[in-house]
Amino acid sequence: MKSFSRRICGLVLGLAALGALNTALAQAPSQPALQTVRIGGLRADSMIRLYHAERAGYLAQEGLKAEFTLLGSGPAVASAIVSGSVDVGYSAVVPVIFARANQQPVRMFMTMATESGAAGQQGTWIAVPGASPARSLKDLAGKTVAINASGALCELLVRDHLAKAGVAYDAVKIVVLPFPQMQAALQTGNADAACLTEPFFAAAKLAPQVRARALAAGMVADLTPQTRVAQDGMFVRDDWGSANKEVLRKLIKATARATEDFRKKPSLYRQQMVQEFKLTPATADQIAIYFDFGELSAQPRDLQPILAAMQRHGLLKSDLKAEDVVLPLN
Repeated sequence: MKSFSRRICGLVLGLAALGALNTALAQAPSQPALQTVRIGGLRADSMIRLYHAERAGYLAQEGLKAEFTLLGSGPAVASAIVSGSVDVGYSAVVPVIFARANQQPVRMFMTMATESGAAGQQGTWIAVPGASPARSLKDLAGKTVAINASGALCELLVRDHLAKAGVAYDAVKIVVLPFPQMQAALQTGNADAACLTEPFFAAAKLAPQVRARALAAGMVADLTPQTRVAQDGMFVRDDWGSANKEVLRKLIKATARATEDFRKKPSLYRQQMVQEFKLTPATADQIAIYFDFGELSAQPRDLQPILAAMQRHGLLKSDLKAEDVVLPLN
């Protein structure tokens, strides 16, 4: 009888404890749902930092969740931003400037990478196969040059470096190819030269049938070591960005943490490049890392050399100012 009573008493106490636990859970503040940010971008090395910010939980700690969409070119990303099919876009800066100059309501808020005239501080090249007879840009006259899109970074790069070498842009035959196809075009001879970014330049350098080498480096010719120019970055539609400035500040903060991880441990960056792009470790070791570019928030001064180069080649006919392209977040 006493044993039965003890069991009843234990059951009552257990039910009471369970009830108290349920009450406590019901009264505990619920975790706020993460805000989804739809990010449209390209298969490019800078995107690795956004992927790392998501995987490492840095975005979640800021209350954000990324939904990634890969697109084929910078102009395609700009179109997706304008249409509202994505919230935030990643591309080189040239398509953003073109879009803004054509009265499209887009503006940059974050710079992902910059270039300068300093040695090893470039992430864009005009490359030829190692066996090519071309030894300078002058040798490309009458040859075929591959770029990734008209009205994008590669067109400006090829125009500016050819002009510096005294070669007219229409003296070469331009073909438009996605970056992943350019190595094959160099190998088969369908292109004599190509505009390459990472990781595609690294892969082409190691490919036995290509062994690519650079004839020119950097988006803008004749940059001084002290002059920085924004290579790529994140941008938004005006109305969405203005209504979500706190979201953009959080996105910058999370991306800065990812960048710092790679700065401290370059092997982590190379490991993720292998994972994302299916590179060999040897190819990843060839990729240039140039993350020491300071504040991530977009700065008009870093766009000015691009605007000047575009105006120099008649690509920009408006009186667009660098300040018009940047969305201030303060």
